[in-house]
Amino acid sequence: MRRLLIALTATTLLLASCGGDDGGGELGSGEVDADACPVDALDDADGPVEVVLWNTFTAEPLRTATELVAEYNDSQDRVVVRLENQGVTYEEIQRQFNTAIRSDDLPGLVHLEDTQTQFMADSGVIVPAEACAEADGYDLDRFLPVVRSYYSVDEVLQPAASNLSTAVMYYNQDHFREAGLDPEAPPETLAELRTAAEALAEAGVSETPFVMVLQPWYIEHWLVGAGQTIVNNDNGRDGLAIEGTFDNPTTLEIYEWLQEMADDGLLRPVPGTEGQIDHLFAMALEQSSITIETSTAIATINAVLEGTADVQELGLDDLGFDELPPIEIDVGVAAYPGVEAAGQVQPGGGVFYIPSTSAPEVIAAAWDFMKWYNDATTQVEWSQGSSYLPWNTEAIESPELQSFWTDTRPGRWTSVSYRQVEAFDPEFPGPLIGPYTEVRTAIRNSLDAVLLGNTTPADAIATANSQITDALEIYEDDF
Repeated sequence: MRRLLIALTATTLLLASCGGDDGGGELGSGEVDADACPVDALDDADGPVEVVLWNTFTAEPLRTATELVAEYNDSQDRVVVRLENQGVTYEEIQRQFNTAIRSDDLPGLVHLEDTQTQFMADSGVIVPAEACAEADGYDLDRFLPVVRSYYSVDEVLQPAASNLSTAVMYYNQDHFREAGLDPEAPPETLAELRTAAEALAEAGVSETPFVMVLQPWYIEHWLVGAGQTIVNNDNGRDGLAIEGTFDNPTTLEIYEWLQEMADDGLLRPVPGTEGQIDHLFAMALEQSSITIETSTAIATINAVLEGTADVQELGLDDLGFDELPPIEIDVGVAAYPGVEAAGQVQPGGGVFYIPSTSAPEVIAAAWDFMKWYNDATTQVEWSQGSSYLPWNTEAIESPELQSFWTDTRPGRWTSVSYRQVEAFDPEFPGPLIGPYTEVRTAIRNSLDAVLLGNTTPADAIATANSQITDALEIYEDDF
């Protein structure tokens, strides 16, 4: 069983990681060149047009994406979409895409992390989705306003589709019961999380109650949820961000909380390296009771717990597994605990971009697939199979999805994530940063310095803020 639990954790985080327009103003009111999207070029194509879709899907999301692509390909004879894997992390596929920009060898579609919005808009190598909508008479009002806002630059929507996710809290409900905690009332704030961790430690039900992989986007969620910016110009929404605002009292409060948790043996910090899974090992082996992770992991975690996951899709056949038996771990999923309240997060996940370097018929074909993908029926199928949230309001309101969220375990878990989406502040959806990769590297390094080194929170934050400002200034000069 220990071997099986290790195999479980080794697959679930190959899924996920976790910025938009001026939060105010009318959506879709920005200037856009409809001619940039030749939606009619597909009519003149000689035979089916192939669209290569770069992605990093694994496990349940990959299985569902494969089924949906086959469904689309069978539904018509003008376009053939072909999935092409470019690694298992957003970092890997972004590196591949950046290399392809230099060689002018981009795919027809690419699925990238939510953080790339400003860079993709500035790069000049994509067709803004709003241009395709304008050229095609396509109504964008069917999509969640806050998500459109998050992924817009100068009030122009950039990606053609969103795979929406949020951070949530996973916890061992049996451990809570053993420690005298109510599993139906999980901690909602950092202060309550510490109280729960103290109770779990006192009861001796886990070695280190809270395990956290040191990913910078958790810090971003806490800051955005508390209304604190990371960069100037209203988090890049009122103009290009050119200065860091990471060095502030809220950041210091969070870092000191983390340091005190670690010093008191209540937090096990795990380095935020690519593909990191040690925090899931700790949960599966019951060494820890609480962790935070993306909601995208829900479908695969549930499939493994139920014994319905495909061992080949998970890569477990190499370990000698023919099939997975059910695993009796009473996992609970709750809203992300915040500085002030639960569920105060920012959008995350991945989005689809249409590169502008493709032939006109390929751009038109990619847009055709995106329209099909954004249809409410497809969005319901995708959400049920992958745990990504739909951004089509008709899909969200569909009886089929509402029933799934009410009547099934993965659905109930996913609904926790969607309730956080409902609480998003459209006036403050999250940062819009050009050099987002560099900013996150600075934040990650500051976490390592405090929790894996001997740097004080104040010094680590100040250093990170200086590095953020340097990266923003270089970006401004480049663009």
